Amino acid sequence: MLVFKRVTTEAEAEILRTIRNKCASFMTRSTEEISPEQQKAWFKTAFKKYELYIAYYVEYGAVVVDAGFGVIHLEPEQYLLTGGLVPEYRDKGLGKHLFKFLVDNCNKQLLIRLEVLKSNIRAFKVYESLGFQVDGETDKIYTMEYKYDSGI
Repeated sequence: MLVFKRVTTEAEAEILRTIRNKCASFMTRSTEEISPEQQKAWFKTAFKKYELYIAYYVEYGAVVVDAGFGVIHLEPEQYLLTGGLVPEYRDKGLGKHLFKFLVDNCNKQLLIRLEVLKSNIRAFKVYESLGFQVDGETDKIYTMEYKYDSGI
C-alpha cells in the first residue's frame, strides 16, 4: 500500500530528487545536460511551485521505504503529471494507485495530461486503465489526456 506525503521542506525535496533519479530510465524529459548542482538547486525551490509528493510503501501499518514520487505541475489551463516508482516496487499495482492519487488531487475543471515513453508499455497500460487516451505523439513519446468520463 502507498501513502503520500506532500513535500514541504528542502530536505524532503532532496529525498524526492533521489527517488526521481532512481526512476530516470523511464523519464520522458532528459536531465542529462543538467549538472547535479543545478538539479539540487531546482529541487530546493520546486516544492514551492509545484505539488510534489513522496510515495511511501506501507506494510502492516509501518512505513517500509520511500517507493516513488509524484508531481502535479499546473501549467496555463492544464496539469502535467509525472511520477515513478523505484525498480523494486514496480509490477505490484502501485503505479495505478500513484497516478489515481495524482488525478484525484487535480482541479477537474482543467485538462490533465502526462507523457509516457512508447517503450514503457506497462505504464501506458496503467494510464489507459485510469482513463487517459493518446492525444499526441513524437517518435519516442505519447502525450495522453485524461478523459473525465472514465469514472475514476
